[in-house]
This record gives sequence, structure tokens and C-alpha cells, in this order.
Amino acid sequence: SINPSTFTLKQGTNLVSGLITYKDMTATFTPTADLLPGTEYTATVTTGVKDLLNNSIVKDSTWKFTTSVLIIPILPYVVSTDPAHLAVDVAYNKAITATFSKAMDPTTINSSTFKVMNGSTAVLGYITYSGLVGTFTPAAPLLPNTVYTATITTGVKDIDGNAMAANKVWSFTTIAPVLPYVVSTDPKNLDTNVALDKLITATFNKTMNATTINSSTFLLMNGLTPVSGVVTYVGMVATFNPTSTLIPGTVYTATVTNSVKDLEGNAMAVNKIWSFTSLPVAPINPYVISTDPKNLDTNVALDKSITATFSKVMNPATINSSTFILMNGLIPVSGVVTYVGTVGTFNPNATLIPGTVYTATVTNGVKDMDGNAMTVNKIWSFTSMPVAPVSPYIVSTDPSNLATNVALDKSITATFSKPMNPTTVNSTSFILMNGLIPVPGNVTYVGLVGTFNPTAPLTQGTLYTATVTNSVKDLEGNAMVNNKTWSFTTMTPIVKYTVTLVSFPVDGGTTLGAGQYDANSTVTVKATAKAGYSFVNWTDAGLEASKLANYTFEIKKNTTLMANFKALAAGPLTINLDCAAPYAIMAGSTITSTGPSVIKGDVALSPGTALEGFPPGIIIGVKQITTPDAAAAKLCLTAAFNDGMGRSLNAISLPGQLGGLTLAPGLYSNSSTSGISGTGANGILTLDAGGNPNATWIFKMGSTFVTDPGTSVVLAGGAQAKNIFWVVGTSATLGTTSVLYGNILAQASISLKTGATLYGRALTQTAAVSLEASTITKP
Repeated sequence: SINPSTFTLKQGTNLVSGLITYKDMTATFTPTADLLPGTEYTATVTTGVKDLLNNSIVKDSTWKFTTSVLIIPILPYVVSTDPAHLAVDVAYNKAITATFSKAMDPTTINSSTFKVMNGSTAVLGYITYSGLVGTFTPAAPLLPNTVYTATITTGVKDIDGNAMAANKVWSFTTIAPVLPYVVSTDPKNLDTNVALDKLITATFNKTMNATTINSSTFLLMNGLTPVSGVVTYVGMVATFNPTSTLIPGTVYTATVTNSVKDLEGNAMAVNKIWSFTSLPVAPINPYVISTDPKNLDTNVALDKSITATFSKVMNPATINSSTFILMNGLIPVSGVVTYVGTVGTFNPNATLIPGTVYTATVTNGVKDMDGNAMTVNKIWSFTSMPVAPVSPYIVSTDPSNLATNVALDKSITATFSKPMNPTTVNSTSFILMNGLIPVPGNVTYVGLVGTFNPTAPLTQGTLYTATVTNSVKDLEGNAMVNNKTWSFTTMTPIVKYTVTLVSFPVDGGTTLGAGQYDANSTVTVKATAKAGYSFVNWTDAGLEASKLANYTFEIKKNTTLMANFKALAAGPLTINLDCAAPYAIMAGSTITSTGPSVIKGDVALSPGTALEGFPPGIIIGVKQITTPDAAAAKLCLTAAFNDGMGRSLNAISLPGQLGGLTLAPGLYSNSSTSGISGTGANGILTLDAGGNPNATWIFKMGSTFVTDPGTSVVLAGGAQAKNIFWVVGTSATLGTTSVLYGNILAQASISLKTGATLYGRALTQTAAVSLEASTITKP
């Protein structure tokens, strides 16, 4: 109970800060700083002080005293310390200071008079003195969560040779260590559908020792199989970059072990382990599998060609200088973009600048042969060699590596990085080969360019390989480090073939992809079925070529392909509602609503006039009550009802219980009653159009149609409510909260119980339509 609220010291109205202790029945208030000289102070102990039996003192105890008049001390003393006495959470790298009352003799403030102890162990450090402040700087960081004692001995003296009257001793406690841990991961634990080219990252709570974050402390496993990859650390983020793309539909486990440490040498308390699952199948969209150079590569050769390998064959027309870009900071690098196989290549027009960070980007403007674009841009960076090499090298070639359609009279050139000894650039060091056969030619050297001129025109459609050997030397006699070898293919006569596409039947669907194509090129044709039809296959001269609507093949001749379609089962001809079609409800006697029913569509009543319960019922449409339009609509309804009742062609027996069934389009008929009853799956009728949005159902029953509470109709395969007809001989009732799709054409009444929903029309010839807080939406 003896604390700063019960034991106070004031100078006037100002509270004096201090430390309160209690021992042997004596409470002591020790001011944090020296009291002011010649000043009156008031001390108070309040009734908040209690004995061990919880009894308070009888009344507040207050007394006053006055300090002595200020006398400038002859002897020096320590005015303040940093850290202060009993300070806690002191930083490990803290410099300990003592501020004196007067100028001191710097020679007396040293390691023998200013000491810091960890228990009985002296702390090594450096002592300095400036102004009035002596400073002890530890030689190494202090230990965490440790009590240290600092002492200024009476060996220190002022500039007049006066020593302190007594040692100055104070203690403080360092801060407890904050262990490193992983704040977040990407992917997160238990993530699914992770991209196959995903970089795995772990973000720490503090800066880590980069040397401890490596392939032995950051692991990725596929079951018991380690995944190879490159581990990097930047900022507070460690990244695991798999060497190859992830396997689809696979669970991976990533681990950062507790061998990783922060800059103070503190290790994580436990391993960080998380799992994720890759995409279940390789994505349809293309992506970049790998790059050369890889992301964050260093010491990249100055004559490097930048490549990106795709996950599938791409449309070469989309891989160009606008979709494959190389940047030096904000400056675009000029170059030539080519595409062969699944590899896009950016060849810079000039050698890279030494020691420079470059950023390559393949944008999502690139597309595969089916027109699918990459989901996101692919971006990676690398750093060129820090200095230009002494040895010469070849900056560029013409034709470039893997060039195609090279002219038959082409001169082959190699441009060097520096002037060369012309005598070393000759027919033995600059060679052109057709397979294993040397090509005869003349070699010349001018400026920085060596040229191979074939004696005779090159052969069309042929792969040639050019080599400049490392026997070539510069003017100082330095040879190339490696041979330079590149290949190219000469042009061939362009042969074109025609693709002709035919639909059968003509109205079954459309085709895309007809036209002229280069011989041996890849062609993709597409077939799209029209409503009411499905695609069967492609045939070529009567033989099946493919069952795929998107069919890709290599063209080697003029080709005529037939896209074959089949008509889907559509059911009977629809019932023509004619002028009754605009109405969501039509009745002969009355239309009533109990509660807040909602009608979305027009309403007609004839010859009756009673429209009751609106409001609270709501009609979102036009009301035709005993109007010529209502009378005309009644005649149209009668014709439609008679049409439905008169249907018999290809009739299927209509069961009395429809719940639990799945029915294809058709005419279903009986002479009695039908309905939907049951619970769960047995309370659901499914109407499956099989992909034909024009499929029609007609349900004809001689007497009543009833749905039980909670039952429903479910539409599948493109079925539409407007094409479903319930032709009822007498009355129809939709049970509480039941859901029905289609048009009810009833001879007598139609009732929708509480919460029932009809996506269709309620049309009766003679009697009433009754609603109980139910909903009708005209299709």
C-alpha cells in the first residue's frame, strides 16, 4: 500500500518524482534528482497506507522541510546517468554515460575509474570524456535481459584536483531478446490452386543474417523428395525459386529451419513449416517455364541472348519487340526478338553495359495457338559482368543464332568486341558447315567485322553452322576464351495449302479457320454448335479426323474438313400463348392476395372484376381488369389450353409422383392427377434440356396438379421456364415454400400457398388465382 499514490513529496503544487522503498517499518522516498537549494518541500503519507491486517492509518500525515541555501560544492559529483538507476529495457548497443557537476580532468576518467560489471565480470569497453560527460562504450553488444552495474570511483577528479566524495554506483537491466520468426508466407498454409511457376517466400519480423538463409535452411519437399531450387534473401524476405515448374495437383511442404539467425545471432525458436497444393492440372493459359539468364543472376556475359521458354507452343506473331522487352532502368534496350519451338529470344543490338542491372519482361500480350494469353507479365532481372573482359569476344553475328529464311547469297559476319589481329581471322578460324561438310568460301576482316563469303550460293532449306574458333586473337595477342558457334536455316520456297471448312447440316453450327496456310505450319480450326445442336466430330474425306471442336493439325496438303453436328432432343412443339403471353396472372373470377405477395408481370381478369389484397400485395406490371384486352387474352388462353389438352403425338405416360425424377424434353400425359411430393432428393423434379435452350416440356393431366410443401423443380442443361407447360384439367395448388418453373394453364383455380414461388405464369380460364405471401415472375 506504500506507493507513489500514498507517499508523495511536493515542491509547492508540483509533485517531485522519486523511488519509494519500504524496509523494517521504514518507508523511504528517494528523489530521482537532487532537491533545489533553499526550497520548502511538503511530504505526505495518506490514509491509503494499510497494515498487514488491512487497517488504514487514522489520518493523513503531512510534514514540511526546507533545504539548505545553495552552496556551490567544491567537490565534483555525478549529476545524472544514462541509463538512469534501475532503468529497464536498455538497448544492447547502449553507451553508458555519467554527467558531472563540473569540468573534470579527462586523464582521471578511464577504465580504472569508470567500470561496468556483469555480476563479478568486468565488461570490456572504451572510455571517453567530452564537455561534462564521461562515456563508456561497450566493445561488444550487451547481453539480453541482464542486470549491469556501473561505477564511477572517487579516483575521478576535477580540473582543480578535487576528487568525488563517494563512488557513484547505479544499475540497469538490458532488454529481453526479440527472437526472429516468420511473419507470413506466400503461398499461405493450406493454399490451393498455386501457380506452377510460383516463387515461395517467407517474410521475417526483423532483418536476418543472409548467410544463414540458404538451401539447407529453406527447403521445399514433394512428399519425401526434395525440390531443387535457388534461395535468395532481400530486405526481410527469403525466396525459394524452384529450378523447374511445380507438378500439377501436388501437395508441397516448405520449411524454414530454426538454424536461420538474425543479425544479433538469435535463432528462431522453432521451425516454420507450411504446405500448399499446386494447380490440379496444367493451366490452359500459357506461362514462362524458365528464363536464361535466371532471375537475379549475376556476371551475365555482355553478349548474352535473353531467352524465355514457354509452357506450350505460342503464336509467333504475338512474340515481338512490343511483348518481349529489355530495360536498363527506364531506358529500353534495342534488340531483335525471335521465336523457335517454345523459346522466345531477345538479341540485344549492342553488347550489354558492364555491371548493370537489366530487367526483362514478357507481357501478357503473348498468346498460344488457341489465342489464350498469359495471365500475368513475366518479369525477371539480372546483372551483367562488372567489367568488360580483357579477352576479345563476339558481340553479334549476322545471321543471328537460330535465324530462319536466310538468303541463299548471304555473307556470314561476326562482329568482335575489339580490334583483332587480321592474320588470325582466316579460313581456318572462321568456318561454315553444312552438317559434316565444310562450305568453301573466302574470309576477310575489316574494322571489327570478320566476314565469310561462300564461294557458291547456299542450299535452300538447309541448316548451317558457323564457328569462329578461339584461335583468333586481338592486337595484344589475347585469344577468345571459347569458340563462338551459331546456326541458321536458309529460306525455302513457300508452299501454301488451302483449308476448306463445311458444316453438316448447314444450320447445325459455324466454323472458323478456313484459308491458306504455309506448308507444314500448324493450323487450328474451330467448330461452334448452334442452339439445339451439338458438335460430333471433324471428318476428312469421310474419315474421322478429330472429336475435338478445336482441332489442331499440321497441314501437308489441300484439306477439306467437315464439321458434323447433331440435333438435340427438343421435345414437342411449344404451345403458342399468343396474346395471353404478356400476363403473369390471368383469372376468370377473382385474383386475391393474402400478405405481401409479389407479381412481376401484367395481370388480366375477365369477366370477373375482384382484384383483392393489393396492397399489401404488389403488382409490377399493367392491370387489365375487364377490358377488351383482357377478354381477347382469355380467348388466346382458351386456344392454348385446348391445344395442350389435344396433344397426343409421342406421348409419354405421366407419373402421379414426379419427385426424384429427371425428365428429358417431351409430352407427358395422364387422365388423372400428378404432382411433386416427398422430401430431400425425392422432393425435386429435374428437367434436363441436354444443352438445347429451346427444349420443350408439356405435362398434361386430366384432373389436378399439386406440389407438396418444400418441393421444387430444378432446371438443367439450359432448360428455360418459358418452354415448360403444365396443362391442368381442373385446379393446381403449389404447396408452402415450394418452387415451380413453367406456365400453368388450368381449367379452374390456381393457388399458391405461403412462400410458394412460380417462375412462369398462372393462367386459369374460369376460376380464381389465389396467392398467400407468394411470388410469381413471368419469364
